Amino acid sequence: MIFCIFLVKLSSAQQKKIPLNTKQQKAVKSISVDKKKDTVTTVKSADAAMDSAVLNVPAPTPVLPDSVLKKMSKIDQLSYQLGIKISTDALPAKVITQAKDSAIMDVANNRFLLFGAAELQYEDIVLQSGKLDYNQANQQIKALPSLDSNLAMSNKKPIFKQGAESFTYDSLIYNFKQKKAIVRNAHSQYGEGFVISDQVKRNADQSIYGWQNIYTTCALEHPHFGIRAKKIKVVPDKIIATGTANLMIADIPTPLFLPFGVFPIAKQQSSGFKIPGYTMEVQRGLGITNGGYYFNLNRHVDLLFLTNIYSKGSWGASAISNYNKRYHYNGGISLSYAYNKIGEAYESSSSLTKDFMINWRHQVDAKATPGMNFSANVVAGTSSYYANNSYSANQILNNQYQSNISFSKNWINKPYSLTISARHSQNTRTRQVNVTLPEMNFYLGSFNPFQNKKSATAHWYDKINMSYNMTMLNQLTFYDTSFNINAVSLSDFRNGMKHVIPIGFSTNILRFINFSTNINYTEYWLTERNTKSYNDITSKIDTAHQYGFFAARDISASATISSRIYGVHFFKKGKIAGIRHVITPSIGAGFIPDYATAPFNYYYLSRMDTSQRRYYMSPYEKSLIGVPGLNQYGRISSAINFNIQNNLQLKVRNGKDSASGTKNVSIIDGLSFSSSYNVAADSFNWSVITAGFRTNLFQHIGIAAGAVYDPYAYDYVNGRRKPQLLWDETSKLAKLASANMSLNASFHSTKKDTKVKDKESNRLLSNNGYSNYIDFNIPWNLTMAYSINLSKSPTKTINKDTLVFSQTLMMSGDFNLTKNFKIAFSSGYDFVYKQLTFTSIDIYRDLHCWEMRINAIPFGPRKSYSFTLNVKSAILQDLKLLRRRDFRDAVY
Repeated sequence: MIFCIFLVKLSSAQQKKIPLNTKQQKAVKSISVDKKKDTVTTVKSADAAMDSAVLNVPAPTPVLPDSVLKKMSKIDQLSYQLGIKISTDALPAKVITQAKDSAIMDVANNRFLLFGAAELQYEDIVLQSGKLDYNQANQQIKALPSLDSNLAMSNKKPIFKQGAESFTYDSLIYNFKQKKAIVRNAHSQYGEGFVISDQVKRNADQSIYGWQNIYTTCALEHPHFGIRAKKIKVVPDKIIATGTANLMIADIPTPLFLPFGVFPIAKQQSSGFKIPGYTMEVQRGLGITNGGYYFNLNRHVDLLFLTNIYSKGSWGASAISNYNKRYHYNGGISLSYAYNKIGEAYESSSSLTKDFMINWRHQVDAKATPGMNFSANVVAGTSSYYANNSYSANQILNNQYQSNISFSKNWINKPYSLTISARHSQNTRTRQVNVTLPEMNFYLGSFNPFQNKKSATAHWYDKINMSYNMTMLNQLTFYDTSFNINAVSLSDFRNGMKHVIPIGFSTNILRFINFSTNINYTEYWLTERNTKSYNDITSKIDTAHQYGFFAARDISASATISSRIYGVHFFKKGKIAGIRHVITPSIGAGFIPDYATAPFNYYYLSRMDTSQRRYYMSPYEKSLIGVPGLNQYGRISSAINFNIQNNLQLKVRNGKDSASGTKNVSIIDGLSFSSSYNVAADSFNWSVITAGFRTNLFQHIGIAAGAVYDPYAYDYVNGRRKPQLLWDETSKLAKLASANMSLNASFHSTKKDTKVKDKESNRLLSNNGYSNYIDFNIPWNLTMAYSINLSKSPTKTINKDTLVFSQTLMMSGDFNLTKNFKIAFSSGYDFVYKQLTFTSIDIYRDLHCWEMRINAIPFGPRKSYSFTLNVKSAILQDLKLLRRRDFRDAVY
């Protein structure tokens, strides 16, 4: 490897080390320094007889301040740094070269030649080629490729780099002084696009004029497609503009011609038009979709305005804005409106829908305001918006809109916090809307009121702890089909405030027994109470409303004793090293007073039908914050609770020898049974018995099951439970009331080890909103969810229970047909109705720089399909072929 640094043009006298004569010395440029004026003056003798020379300065170089250096030219700065005078026609910066084979300096012709993997560095320019020929006289360099033994060009293309810009070429001529270049067969990249030109002229401002060009987003040297244009101009970091252009696929011209082409290549966001796409539908006609304008308002905020227009009268508009201020906040908001007109007014099947949707998300950076936080996540609109305008399976199947705007304050090093929020929930099926404004919560964390931190002696009462929680709610409920804001009054709101003070104490008895006791006090503040009674004249239930301030109080006490019992057995031989069974029994006692009697009187007895039977009713049944609970038949509850938890684990050896270690394998994650006995009740002392089970098999299958058993007999004639144990009638402990089981399984193949990842390896499957990304590194995956629910409904006519059950199986997954071909699906089966649930099939084909996507919903009310063949790159996203037939089209 040969390295060389050449800086200036040398005079013949200096090359031969001959001292300059007096006449030559007078002709040399010199630098005069005026320290008082802080200036530098370049002086040249009037009788100069030579073009240029370099003279070694014998005197020490004066130290110049930075302010003076900045005013000097690059040549004068270099002269000052090196301590020598430089010719005026020299380059203003160092030129560093290297070559693998040889370097030849032709002094007579002022040429410098480099052969074999030659490289030149000048300022921010890096030039790599097989051969470099630099002519110092005209400051011009020629770059040629390497030739093999057959005098053919090498496969390794020469490269030109300047800053972030780079391109390959066959030959290049570059003038350092004019900063212009002539390039043949150039291959340049600008953002996501590439420009291939037969000949390029490059100007000093780095603008490029090309002849016989192809613009493409395919990264191959011989691209799969391109937009061919005879003339092209590239304005760096702005646009690529072409004259008349023609789309070519596989070197075959297509009928698609453009009068001109403009391709933005700005590295920073800039305002501009969003080119629309097109679609064709039977019901809405020809559509121009997603066209609009993008506003780059500033570096913190942008705005995108989009419209959809259809030939049969339907239209839509949306505005999307994102904002971000680093270390302060970020978020986005979108407003959408859709006007869908299906059919003509005189047609019986015609319809007209007007929908809107609002989405807003906002998050404050935690570092901006320590101890305070503000966040928002709003999804609100008409219940039919997604059903009428979305192709996303997730959005179509989701029947709930949820919104939350929240402000929270946490006092640093203090145990209390405050949260104020506004909430919104909307059911798209029932069209019921709940708006909670405001919702306030104040929380005082747990503390020990009797603990003396200064005392070194611990007392039992030091463990007594308490906390405080206050919740206030104000809610309005309405239906979006009949809501009128002008008709809303204060009586339409439900509100209340709740104060909760839990007091607890826990300790260990004999090391192995845990004892805990709790007293909970709750106070409810309400603004409305209602009294219901049956009207025999109108045969309806009359409700009397009373508004004002009302208070109700709830107090309860409980104590629990629990422990853990371990059963362990070890095996000296075999794969299983040991087994461990953990039993966690607990017995608790609780007390709740009778709130239907004095001094509480929170319940009253009233008839609800023509029968003379009276029911306990709460005047606060519309309360949002709850009410004191009603015990069985309005009696005092003094219950004893029983609960037992089980866990079973195996310890498995990893290898044949003990040195390989062991691992724990869970057989039963949880097996529980619970019930209670109310000693204060005069009947129905036993509660129902609940059982639960959960486990995981092979790290891929999760199983959960539960059951409820009723220990009492049933009176089928009167349609109610008997106050008599089932054991007394049938010698059975209890009967099954309901049961459920769910099985969730997830399987996937081993992910391939890919050190070099394709930029296009993970892409969204299709515009139907499939939630996963395509990952060809995972050949297949499958997710299944099976659930069954059973319940027994007493039937009076047959004097026995009727079994009611639901059973469904949901499946989703994907698999690779080839390394670039993937199929995904989502479906399910309802065993009760014996039909498939919502089914979606997605097919994706990676075509290198293109992609093909097929989405089909083969049956059901959303029956539709779409076929898309498009360029991957976002800059040519509208270069696509789209065929769609959606659920609005009655004929396929």
